[in-house]
This record gives sequence, C-alpha cells and structure tokens, in this order.
Amino acid sequence: MVKAVVYTAPECPHSKKVKEFLSGNSVEIEEKCVFTSPETLQELKELSGQMAIPVTAIDGDFFSGFDRRTERRLKRKLGV
Repeated sequence: MVKAVVYTAPECPHSKKVKEFLSGNSVEIEEKCVFTSPETLQELKELSGQMAIPVTAIDGDFFSGFDRRTERRLKRKLGV
C-alpha cells in the first residue's frame, strides 16, 4: 500500500479534498497539522521549501494544493 504524509490545517477545504482523493485511491495517510505543532510547520518548510498547505509527500515527491493539475500529477504518481 502506498503511504502519504499530508500537511494540513483545520477547516482547509483543499486539505479535506486531497485526503478524500487519497483515501479513495487506497493510499494510507499520515496527517500532520501545521497549526498544532511549530515543529511540523518547520518540517514542512524544510522538506518542501514552502508554507502553503496542503502539501502531500509521497516517496520523496511533493504535491502542493489540490486542484486539477495536482490531481493529475497525483494520479500519475499513483498509477490511477
């Protein structure tokens, strides 16, 4: 099973959509909320070079936001 780390924030509609997409494609999700931990925000900045959310990390690749372009990139990555 593919595993993803998703950096999120509460009440973020894009965070919710990317988690639904990943779950619907049998991806195991580890959610990390950037508002609950300063360490998580720092980790996000170090890994992806940005602070925008959501950011999805899968096997060293990072996907920012969740729009049609990001969805297509995720589909290619997941082979769906």
